[in-house]
Amino acid sequence: MITDKLFALLSDKTMLDAHQLNIFLVAAETLNFTQAAERLHMSQPSVSQHIRALEKHFGEELFIRQGRSLILSDAGRVLIPLAQQFVTQSTRINEAMSSLKGYIKGRINIGCNAISGRYILPSYFAQFHYLYPEVSISCQTDTCNSPLEELRSGDLHFLFTNQAKASEPCFEVVKLLEEEIVLIAPPDHPWAKRKDIEVEELLTEKFILPAENSDTYFQVNSALATKNLSLLQLNSFLTLSNAEAIILSVQKGLGLGFSAKIITSTISRVATVPIRGLQIIQSLSIVRDNTQLTTAARNTFWDYIITAKEEILQDILKA
Repeated sequence: MITDKLFALLSDKTMLDAHQLNIFLVAAETLNFTQAAERLHMSQPSVSQHIRALEKHFGEELFIRQGRSLILSDAGRVLIPLAQQFVTQSTRINEAMSSLKGYIKGRINIGCNAISGRYILPSYFAQFHYLYPEVSISCQTDTCNSPLEELRSGDLHFLFTNQAKASEPCFEVVKLLEEEIVLIAPPDHPWAKRKDIEVEELLTEKFILPAENSDTYFQVNSALATKNLSLLQLNSFLTLSNAEAIILSVQKGLGLGFSAKIITSTISRVATVPIRGLQIIQSLSIVRDNTQLTTAARNTFWDYIITAKEEILQDILKA
């Protein structure tokens, strides 16, 4: 079978390197050797030469040439996940070996929600990059898979989340800051001039709600539950997954909504309305899996985030 043959040949350490397989992966993504060369900062003949070397090594065509077009062969499709594993492991090994020498370099993969990724984390990343310029950071917002599963697999090294619970011993969770979620209304709404409202009055207005799988929905719904209410009881005619879109819709008078206070302070022209006896607080925490292989770069990033959290929080709130 092609799969067994490719797996056996990938295990032949004398013939392959991660660089060649990375070239293949970029070529497989672009299906164009010229575009792959541009992305890799190589010449097109050099890319073609590496692909031919791989095809000779495997004894299989990885691409089918059709004039100027390329499509992946069966062998090429089988090779993609195996090559991804090979390249990832090679990167991890190089980073681990660099760590033994005390070098602070490598790559850090981070998962977060959209709000923290847009309004909070850039301040952390900017200062960390200034101190450690040889560390690259990849930040994914709202990943399709379970973020905790990606931590377990090693695809993510850290997770910034509002819903972190140390449900398993392998996860270490540290709370970084607390942020308030507020009720927002158009500036000309009658509630905009009131000192506060009763929680029961929420049932009398139209709402633009966040997506049910969002952190904001979870936190607001949990807070309302303490008053024997839920978001499902509100008169909602529109659901939006984008926090800024909710604020802009409120600005236009389409209804009321809930938003993290840090966003409303950035996007003006909405009024915040206190709810008597109800304060909605969400915590932002950083999570890591202590069973995963670590590096000097990752340890340094973790220590930096924990140490600098108060200073950076003040910078964020002043912005």
